[in-house]
Order: sequence, then C-alpha cells, then structure tokens
Amino acid sequence: MAKMLLPMLFIAFLASLASVEGVSDPMNAGCGFHLTASGGFNGSVGQLADGQVRAGSDLPPSLFTWFGDAFTDQQGRSCWWTPPTSVLQCDRNQQPSHGFEIGCYGGVSYRDQSSFYECQTGDSDEVNLYLLPKGVDCSPIMLHADGCRPPCAGESPSSRSTSTISPSRNPIPTPFQVSTRTSERSPPQTITSTTSSAEISFTPASTPGQCDVVVAESPDEIVLIDKGNPDTVYGPNPTMFVQLSPNASAIFVFHFTPSDAGKECALVFNLPSVTSQHWYTLTGSGKVSFAILDMPPENARNTSYSNAPGVAMPLEAVVLTPGLSVEPLTFPCPGADADFAVIMRDEPGSDANLWYHQLESDVPLGLYLVIC
Repeated sequence: MAKMLLPMLFIAFLASLASVEGVSDPMNAGCGFHLTASGGFNGSVGQLADGQVRAGSDLPPSLFTWFGDAFTDQQGRSCWWTPPTSVLQCDRNQQPSHGFEIGCYGGVSYRDQSSFYECQTGDSDEVNLYLLPKGVDCSPIMLHADGCRPPCAGESPSSRSTSTISPSRNPIPTPFQVSTRTSERSPPQTITSTTSSAEISFTPASTPGQCDVVVAESPDEIVLIDKGNPDTVYGPNPTMFVQLSPNASAIFVFHFTPSDAGKECALVFNLPSVTSQHWYTLTGSGKVSFAILDMPPENARNTSYSNAPGVAMPLEAVVLTPGLSVEPLTFPCPGADADFAVIMRDEPGSDANLWYHQLESDVPLGLYLVIC
C-alpha cells in the first residue's frame, strides 16, 4: 500500500481538532499557542534573542499570546511584518500587525493569505519567515497554531442521526449525474487485520502494537462542486455519488466522536482491482490529489465551487489505477466531537474521470476514515 509519511507536526495539527461542543470566546484573546511550519521547512517556530522569528531544529519553540487578530511573544513584544522585506519580527514599543486568523484546524492566515515563505539564513537549518518571498532561497510554507482555535463546525451525534435528507427535487444536472432514489446509510464496515488475499484489500493503518479489528467509516456527507459552473449548487447527495473530472471535485465530510480517543485514524482511498470494476467507471489518465479543507461546508444545500472552504493542508497526489489503495494521512484520533472535510480533485493537467457510489460496492470503494 502506498503511503505518504507526513511530518509529526501534521499529526499534532489534526490530533488537536477543536471540539464542537466547547464554548469559548471567538476571539480567544489572551490564550497561548505555539507555531509550526510545513512545506519548504517542517518544524517548530522559535526566536532569536532580539525577537527575530525563525524556524529551526536548534531553536526552542516560542510561546505566543493571541489578541484576536494579532499576537505577541512571551516577552510581550508585538509581532509584525517588518518593512521593506516583510520578515516576521517581534519588537517592543511597536504596533503588531493586525489581520491574523487562526482556523478551527489551526491553520494560520493573514488577511486571507494562508501561504507564507521561509527563506534561508545561512545559520545551520534556520530560516526566517516572510509574508512575501523577499529573502534568499525562499520556499512556500504554511503555519499552524496548536491553540487559540475556534470550535469547528459540526452537529451533535443526536442531531446528526435525524438529519437525513430525503430527495424531493429534480435530478441533479450535469456534470453530476446523480440519481435521486433514496439510499439507506450503511453501517461502518468491520474488517479484520488477518484477511487473506482473496478477501477485501483494506489493511490496518500503521499503528503501534497490535490491531485486530479495523473499522472503516464511510463519509457522513459528500458534496459535489464544479469548477466549470462555479456558482452552481448541486444540493444534497443522499446516494453518496462521487464524480471526478478536470472540473468536478468531491468534498468528503467525516465525523469524529469522543469514543475514538486513544485510537489511530487514517484516511484510506481504495479503488478495487479489475475484477470489481463493475462498481465504478475510470477513464482518462493523470493524478488526483487529496487535501484537508479549512472547515467543513456550512450547508451542503448551498455549497458551490465558488464558496467552498479553502485548502488548509495538501496531502498526497496519486495516479488512479485499478487495485490502488493509498493512505493520504495517518494520525492519532482526536477523541472529540468534531467534523473535518477532505477534497478529492484532479491535479492541473490531469484528465482522469471517475464515477462511483460510495456505499454501493461489496468491497471498500472510495475514501474512508479508518479507525484502529
């Protein structure tokens, strides 16, 4: 099984998803957090003695304090993008840069910009952090906070169980040829880790110790969006139909529960072998990518390409072939009542086309949350 080995900071990033049951000040003023960087540099964010913000393996992580849309370091120095190079620095007697946001998954943005830059300093592996690539040998990064996050959007399990939508509308227009027949939600699939090669091809996520039983949770919701018709809303998708093409993408919404605490979670995409191809249609060629979104769609009835949540963390890109089984991400289950969303879409230049119904195969087909 192909895997993508992600830095530990991504695991911590997902393991500390905010609870949807918690009530907190939306500004979270006065709380503390650490920063980690991912992308061109992967690691914690610290500082030099003069307040210069840097990332590097030799620097201890700095504790920052959040003030709604700005922050200070642990010495009370205001953090700002210093002109003219826009490098991140914390100074005394200085107004901080306002416009920062921390998303519910911990993604940091500044005035709607969620991609920043690390540029080399020449001091070991230490890098400076920039708003714009105005340093030396720069690469894009993303910043993640381990605290001060607002609650993620989601519903309680009791309300979720009564929110099934019965279709009463005309068939969804092209490009999504979804039937409007009713479909009962399938229970989680329990799969032993000792299956023979003749049985279904899921295997457990990589976990410490033994895992005798793997539970594959299907998505709670699949939302279809279309780049070719960016303002078109395709509405509820009760049959869990998935279509991918150069224009069509699918957003998968999964739900965590407190009972998952202490377990290992993994996103697994499974495309059965040729002998099971009657369950799906695959044409074209090219890569398909996975990415975690900033938040789940607020309302599937009103979600289109133009208002879909942005990408918080890119994951793996793969070529779709019969028999493929890939884990874009493994992480400790958060043990919280929370939702998270993953988008699956063609990479630029790809012409891969895939059609299937997530719940209508006798073998695991599509994207699942695997809990071990």
